[in-house]
Amino acid sequence: MLCKEDIIKILKEIDLPLSEYWITSGAGLVIHGVKEATRDIDLGCTTNLIEQYLRKGCQYRVSYDNLKIVEVSDKIELLENWFVDEIEFIDGLPVGSLESIKKQKMELGRDKDIYDIKLIDEYIKNKK
Repeated sequence: MLCKEDIIKILKEIDLPLSEYWITSGAGLVIHGVKEATRDIDLGCTTNLIEQYLRKGCQYRVSYDNLKIVEVSDKIELLENWFVDEIEFIDGLPVGSLESIKKQKMELGRDKDIYDIKLIDEYIKNKK
């Protein structure tokens, strides 16, 4: 499992261009402080960044909406153009806002997403 410090360290080490990716999903929730840890790091990114990794020989699969998902490592996936409505910078890294991550999770609607939506709502409520 990856905690906030692990995620920050991994992303600083691979040194991606800040304007071409954003942290989302479970890793985004960890960076925001909603969750303590996550299994992997999902990054939304530009098509340009996807193409760079494909040229390096990284494997990819195609999502249900016909976008590429590149496996950078056993811990990091790049999700082509998985847009968020708003990006915030936390500890120098681009992260989808909680509302953006919540919206993504509502669209996915899996059990784990419904659970995360409850965590987001509780976190926002307790922060006020």
